Parts: sequence; C-alpha cells; structure tokens
Amino acid sequence: MKKVFVSHHLFEVEMCKERLEQAEIPCTIKNQRSSSLAGEIPFTEVFPELWVLQDEDHDRAHQLLKDESELLGSNHGSWICAGCGERHEGQFSVCWKCGQDKSLS
Repeated sequence: MKKVFVSHHLFEVEMCKERLEQAEIPCTIKNQRSSSLAGEIPFTEVFPELWVLQDEDHDRAHQLLKDESELLGSNHGSWICAGCGERHEGQFSVCWKCGQDKSLS
C-alpha cells in the first residue's frame, strides 16, 4: 500500500477516493475517525489519508488526482459562503455547512 493523498478535510479525501474507484483503482482511507485523538498526538498524524492498495497503482493514481486538481483549479474559483463564512472549492454549488446556495454568496 502507498499513500497518494492527505487532507485535513475528510470530504476531500472521500472525493479523491471516489475518483480513483471510478478509474478502477482499489484504495482505502486511513484515519477516517481519528479526529478524536487531536491534541493527544500531533495533528498531522490524524489527517485522513488516501492509500492505494496495490503499489503498482500509485503513479497512475497520483497522476490522475494531480490532473484533476489542476483542471479544477484552472476552471473553477473557490468561494466563501455568505451565510457562515465557510470556504469551498468552485465545484460546489451549495455550502456543506449551512446549505446556502453559492449564487447568494
């Protein structure tokens, strides 16, 4: 197994996992429920991590996630919810935290 992605936002890791699964790359999320340990161990140790199950899939998975990130970054700007102030990537049209529509921000 090899790690391909880490984020302090579980939903980002889950989105990447879904993308790899669509490409038929077996993967798993580690530290999915480790946030309760924050403060007891270094915070970077509890971030959710995405791992490919087969080492030979690592390079392909890494490139796939990199390409998608570059595509999203160049086509979509991030936005801040006017309702609660949460920052979102451009592909989201509704705030995950308070449900406010992006067009109202």
